Amino acid sequence: MVTSIGMHLEKILENHRAWLEKREGGIRADFSGYTMTESRLEAADLSRAILRGVYLMESELTDAKLVQASLEMADLRKSVLTNADLTGADLSQAQLDHVWMPNASLSESRLVGVAVRKANLQNVRFLDAVLQGCDLSYSNAAKASFHQARVFECVCMDAVFQKALFYRARVQLSKFRGASFAECNFSSAQLHNCDFASTDFTEAKLPKADLCRSSFTRAQLPYCDFREAILKGASFNGANLTGARFGGASLYTADLRGADLSSARELTQEQLMQALTDSDTVLPNGSRGPYMKRSGAERPR
Repeated sequence: MVTSIGMHLEKILENHRAWLEKREGGIRADFSGYTMTESRLEAADLSRAILRGVYLMESELTDAKLVQASLEMADLRKSVLTNADLTGADLSQAQLDHVWMPNASLSESRLVGVAVRKANLQNVRFLDAVLQGCDLSYSNAAKASFHQARVFECVCMDAVFQKALFYRARVQLSKFRGASFAECNFSSAQLHNCDFASTDFTEAKLPKADLCRSSFTRAQLPYCDFREAILKGASFNGANLTGARFGGASLYTADLRGADLSSARELTQEQLMQALTDSDTVLPNGSRGPYMKRSGAERPR
């Protein structure tokens, strides 16, 4: 392939490899603004390369190394990045719609204003990554790892995160309506002021998680683990919480109006007195609310 400056791609990659190895004659690859659609770059080493604004639509980048690469405003739509390593890369304002990148690494990467809709993100590693103002709607991020990631003001409508890991992740002001979090692990995560309305959290683990002021309206949360979680000001209006565990959880001002708490475990009268319940709340013993002190309704049938 010949680039827009007339130099063969192979020569640019060879010079870049020499630059990475600090050999004489090495030149850092700079593809800023180039049009390289449908390129074949399998296993190419583009670590620390400059690819700002590059057009790489429908390109093959399986096993490529893009560690600490500058990919701001790059167009990677419909490209294949299976097993690609983008650790520490900057993808701010990049376009990744319909990208196919299972098992890729985006650890410590920076994604600001990135469009990643209808993408395959299964098993992708987002450890310590920053995602701000991104759109992951309709993407499949099943079994992805978001350990200690920071997610701010993102939109993930109808996305799939089944069995994903969010250990100690910080998620704020983001929208996840209709998304699936079944069997996810949010241990010690912070989920503040987020919209999880109509989501599926079946059997999710949230021990010691902080869900302050987040909305789980009409969400499916059966058999979730909320032990020692902070649910202050969280809304579970109309949510399904059957069989959930609440040992040591803080429910101060949590909205349980219309929620189904049938067979919920480890709830105390103190917890339910601090929460908001109404006549549409189904209490752990199967009776209707509102919860009354010393009624014994906190004990599951």
